[in-house]
Amino acid sequence: MAPLLHRIRDFRFPPRVSFFLAVAGLLLFVGCEQALKVDDPQLKPIQDMLEAKLPPGTTEGAVNQFLAMRGYPTEAADKPGTIVAIIRHIDTERLQPVTARVTFYFDANGKLNTVEIVRTANEPIPAGEPAPTNQPDPAQ
Repeated sequence: MAPLLHRIRDFRFPPRVSFFLAVAGLLLFVGCEQALKVDDPQLKPIQDMLEAKLPPGTTEGAVNQFLAMRGYPTEAADKPGTIVAIIRHIDTERLQPVTARVTFYFDANGKLNTVEIVRTANEPIPAGEPAPTNQPDPAQ
């Protein structure tokens, strides 16, 4: 029995296997971190707003309230535990509208887990829908 314990204690992965496991773990960690970041600079203000106002752990009800108070329309979600919203933003540098389809993913307890932001085509604001809150008020 003692030789078996010595074999287990002295076991080492071959260098190639150790290297592969280290690289795979690093890629997994970096990949998960990058999944939440947007590459499009015009989507960055939307991402910054959502990170500041809706951090991970926010309840599903609070996310719905946030979207409703700002007049962001929601769409039917493909799967339970998600909310899909259309967020319009005015790019103040280019004075152009930017529209994103934002999917909020919640865990089993109804707490915000991750957010996916995808740019969509800009469409006219439907009648009866309030203008985005970051648009200048023409009355002033």
